[in-house]
Order: sequence, then C-alpha cells, then structure tokens
Amino acid sequence: MSRLSELYETLENLLNLHKALYTLAIEKKPVLIRGDADGLTKLTHQEKKLIKAIETTEAIRMEQVRQIMAEKGIAQREGTITELIKSLTSAEEKQRLSHYRDELLRVVTALREANDLNQQLLEQSLSFVEMTLNLVTDSPEEDFVYKNPKMQMGNGQFARSYINKKA
Repeated sequence: MSRLSELYETLENLLNLHKALYTLAIEKKPVLIRGDADGLTKLTHQEKKLIKAIETTEAIRMEQVRQIMAEKGIAQREGTITELIKSLTSAEEKQRLSHYRDELLRVVTALREANDLNQQLLEQSLSFVEMTLNLVTDSPEEDFVYKNPKMQMGNGQFARSYINKKA
C-alpha cells in the first residue's frame, strides 16, 4: 500500500469522525432546548471520545503528509493538505486530495455553526437558571436596606424567601 493510499484512508476516517461529531451537535440542540441534563451528559461523553479519536487521526495525517513530502524531497512548512496538493504532479491525486480537503472544510464549517448555535442555547439556559435562582434566593442588599416594619414576622425577623444563600 502506498503512502498516498494510506493518507486517503486516514482522510476518509477523519471525514467520518467529523461527520459523526456534527451528527452529535445536531442531536444536542433538542436536548439543550428540553433542558435534559442526563442526555446532555451522555452526548458530551460521546463527543469527548470522538474528539480524542479526531486528535489521534489528525496526528497520523500530519505524519503521513510529512513522510510523503520528505520522500519527494519537498520542504514542509505546516504539513497541510494544501501544501501537499501543490507539490503533487498527478492531476488525479490532486483532484482526490482536493475533494477530501473541500469536504472536510464543509463539514468543519457546518460543525462550527451547529456548535455556535448550541453555545447560544446553553448560555440562554444558564441565564434562565441564574435568573430563577436570583428570584428564589435572598439578595445580599436586603440585609442592609430598611425594611417595612409591617413585613416583620412575630419573632422580630423579616419574612425571607424560600432559599437563604448565606446558609
């Protein structure tokens, strides 16, 4: 098996891993909307596994590109697919590598957009939780502000909210 064939297999694997990660990002949206903490934990665990696999596969890809370029006697700067495409002479190899590069860019862009949306949903959920906690708990200013004596309970204490943050 030639080094380029190994690289094609690695790129195919990398593409499949990114597609699986994108699928999880899409599945995460309704989980965030529902506020399903268990579902979110499960998806996050799966994402971590995929990210680790992507990191490992990417390291293999970079090494393969480095080896191919070293065999051809080409000085390597970054070890990118674009650099390799420029250094190849076969139109078929250039076209195949360009296809993988373009497809990876497309999937990564879609993944970034899905993650940005999920990030916004997560921030909104956290904001809602924070607002709810603020409504239910005491605010620290209450201890330093004059209270209406009519609001005082029989034992000399003022009526408090359900949760005391200081407790």
